[in-house]
Amino acid sequence: MSKQSSKSGPYVSYLVRRETHSSRALISVIVALLLMAGLGYLATEGVLAALGRPPLLATPQDLWEQAPAALQEKYRPLVIIVGIVLGLFGLGLLAKAILPGTLSKHALKDDRAAYVADDSVIASGISRLMREDAGLPQGTVSTAVSKRRSLSTITPTTGRPIDQEQMLKLAKDEAASWQLQPRLKTAIKVSQEGRLEK
Repeated sequence: MSKQSSKSGPYVSYLVRRETHSSRALISVIVALLLMAGLGYLATEGVLAALGRPPLLATPQDLWEQAPAALQEKYRPLVIIVGIVLGLFGLGLLAKAILPGTLSKHALKDDRAAYVADDSVIASGISRLMREDAGLPQGTVSTAVSKRRSLSTITPTTGRPIDQEQMLKLAKDEAASWQLQPRLKTAIKVSQEGRLEK
């Protein structure tokens, strides 16, 4: 049994990965069901042929013998379309298996426990902080958070200038204090058109 550091909780990195990456269980079940249906059909046709009963659609021997006929001029476009669809399906499965499949979440760096925050919560926190610091009414700051970037759009109140550098520093410092993994590169955009304060 391996010794755990007193400062680190067991399986923290594993738990964080489970929460921030999408599961492949659904795709696995769908592929397994398709394979089971195909093999079940072939097995059923084989049993019916062995018992001398009429086939459901075609006997395995008929399917094998008619495969070259499908490549004739008459059926060639259909065969090409089916081949392209199956190829795209295979590429999609390969991409799903290889690519990380990240969710819209960020981990907060901590060695003892797994903390995960949804990107919408992070965006809301950044927006609220900037809105309160600038003294703006609700709905004037919106933030979009992706895997590595956050972009805040500020719509200033008419007659009240916004210090863009101060807002950018505030957003950067706040995002850095949360120790998000992966880190966010923050950006600010101030709208050219203001809005009247109610």
